[in-house]
Amino acid sequence: VDEVINLTGAPGQDDVPVALWVGYVAVVFAVQLLAVQKGYRSTQRVAAVVGCLTASAFTWLLLFGAAISSPNVEYETHAALTWWLAATAPVSAGLLGGFLMTMLLGHAYLTAGNEMTQAPFRRLVLVLALLLGLRAAAASVFGLWPFLSGGEAAAMERMWNTVMIVARYAVGLAVPGVFIYMVYDCVQRRSNQSATGILYVATVLIVLGEGIAMSLMDSTGCVF
Repeated sequence: VDEVINLTGAPGQDDVPVALWVGYVAVVFAVQLLAVQKGYRSTQRVAAVVGCLTASAFTWLLLFGAAISSPNVEYETHAALTWWLAATAPVSAGLLGGFLMTMLLGHAYLTAGNEMTQAPFRRLVLVLALLLGLRAAAASVFGLWPFLSGGEAAAMERMWNTVMIVARYAVGLAVPGVFIYMVYDCVQRRSNQSATGILYVATVLIVLGEGIAMSLMDSTGCVF
């Protein structure tokens, strides 16, 4: 736990975050080369799984270190945060990477669409819908319910948190859900250019939503 706490900048461990960042970037580049440049489907799939798990572990370390060092998080909630983050980080990593990868796949259809079947595009969009549903469920179970059942926050602080929670659900979950439906409809019609454009906006909204979720975790101690 001490090493995780020092990720937030505790004195004497300045080399820890640097080492983690270097290792993470090296793994990501290796996974990227294997998943994209190799022509073997099995290698690409294994590399994609390894990349998702690596991103999940790294995200868990950073988020957990920030959460347990926050003055708004009580010591008794640390164990709960461990499980909440362990369950949420893989879904968040898959959601962020999935939207980006689907958008990049859309670009491939723009350059070689006549030579490619729509099946991979359709499957990725369905995976995004599943991940978004899981992320919304996790935000409700690990974030909204504990926040509403707490009741000890100051009035103005709770009001601001409520505004951010509404933005988190609307911007980071509800609107991307509508966009996923629109993208799927475009893919069914083979309107790949429109699907790619919608994915651009949806990816930005997902990033914003996850950023709001991290801010809420720091201020409330709940994993949104």
